Amino acid sequence: MNTIIWAGIALPAAGVDVESDWAVYVEDGHIVETGARADLSAHHPEAEQFGGAGFLLMPSFVNSHDHGRGVGTMPLGDPDDLLELWLPGLWTLPPVDPYLLTLWESLQLLKSGVTTTAHSHNPRTWEQMEADSRQAIRAYVDAGVRVAFHPPLVDQNQLVYAERSRFVEGLPASLVPVAERFLAPPSLTQVDYFALCARLVDDFHDPLGHTVHLQVSPAGGQWCSDELILAAVDFAQHHGLRVQMHMLETRYQRIYAFKRWGKSFVRHLEEIGALGPWLTLAHMVCCELDELDLLAERGVGIAHNPSSNLRLRSGVAPVPEMLAARLRLGVGMDGHTLDDDQDYLRELRLAWTLANRPGAASPTVTAATVLGMGSVDGAAITLGDNVPVGRLAAGQLADLLLVDWEGVRGLWSAPTVPVEELLLRRGSRQQIRHVMVGGEWVIRNGAHTRLNEDDLSAALRAQFDVHYTAPAHDEAAQMQALAAALRRFYASWDS
Repeated sequence: MNTIIWAGIALPAAGVDVESDWAVYVEDGHIVETGARADLSAHHPEAEQFGGAGFLLMPSFVNSHDHGRGVGTMPLGDPDDLLELWLPGLWTLPPVDPYLLTLWESLQLLKSGVTTTAHSHNPRTWEQMEADSRQAIRAYVDAGVRVAFHPPLVDQNQLVYAERSRFVEGLPASLVPVAERFLAPPSLTQVDYFALCARLVDDFHDPLGHTVHLQVSPAGGQWCSDELILAAVDFAQHHGLRVQMHMLETRYQRIYAFKRWGKSFVRHLEEIGALGPWLTLAHMVCCELDELDLLAERGVGIAHNPSSNLRLRSGVAPVPEMLAARLRLGVGMDGHTLDDDQDYLRELRLAWTLANRPGAASPTVTAATVLGMGSVDGAAITLGDNVPVGRLAAGQLADLLLVDWEGVRGLWSAPTVPVEELLLRRGSRQQIRHVMVGGEWVIRNGAHTRLNEDDLSAALRAQFDVHYTAPAHDEAAQMQALAAALRRFYASWDS
């Protein structure tokens, strides 16, 4: 149906002038025309109209890095800690139906105003990667979320980055079998992985409608051989895909690079030819500041994950320096927001606050810049520059939000306060009222138009309840003991 969507105020894109009584005309899933509501009403008298004077009309958000878990890991028994100590616990999470879990994730994203997400899949077992991936992709499509889906692969250093023998020798005998479970190479070979990716590309990749983008993911520099990284780049180039990798999330990953090559990860990736505009690096907390210009020159994107970086004790990424180097940044929630609620506006608020550092000489990062990271820039590093997402303009996909602006303003706000600042300082998912994806309302009045939230939550609770038996408790205790051993091991790297 041809539709005019209008609002009392509108922000067509981050950093542009705010409009009043403004509208977009949507036809066949795209924005065909924009302008004053009165003009569009005159041009398209037959169109249905939807909106209101109390709304803010704006582009929807892009979550540039996540894992599609749907539910935070802490309430499932894997408490926050240093990344290296926390990761083994992921393999103990309950084996919940990936379709239901991704539907729940999709619901949380859409209610938060996110219509595009990057999903780095964590399979329960390597053997289940393809089945899990197919179900997760189907759930995103059924829920109405655009997804950049990248199944990962690792081929080295799964439990510790280096000095494996020293680590195992320091374990009590009872923990050696537990550690060996993680030290064993993945059952999914490199050949099998790329064959799997090829099948998923054939079955799901949608470069025209942009509902699904398949990507590849050598999961992280420390976990992947040069051979695997270069094979991923070659596969992506051949199929016209992007690559996303975790990179320099922690200090120990930085130390590993210097232990291994005597140089930084970025310099090593440059030497082997892995850097390019097809690549997005997630986290980049512990990078070398004098290498940011090189990354910008190569066109590499950065997915910034402020909540996750804090919760997993990694630190704060050098966002002002990245922006000064003209790197393009997106913001991802990583399934680890501060409040475990996948609230994207709150994640942008955290990114904005952390980016503005103490000291009169510190650069000011504007709210408009951060809002761009959550929309048009996030779309570029997640889907690619050529995908028409992130702005409200003719020719763009009709992915947009109507935000309860009176709810954001609260009791009163001065008319001189920039809209972007008010939105990022006070907005939350509670004010996201209506969400459109490709011309379809998927959220109306805060509720999903296709999914029954009560039925979905009841089904998931039933699956979680079944999992938490005595064996699950024993496994959790083993992970706690393994985490203590890992803490002692990595503490020796600090000296």
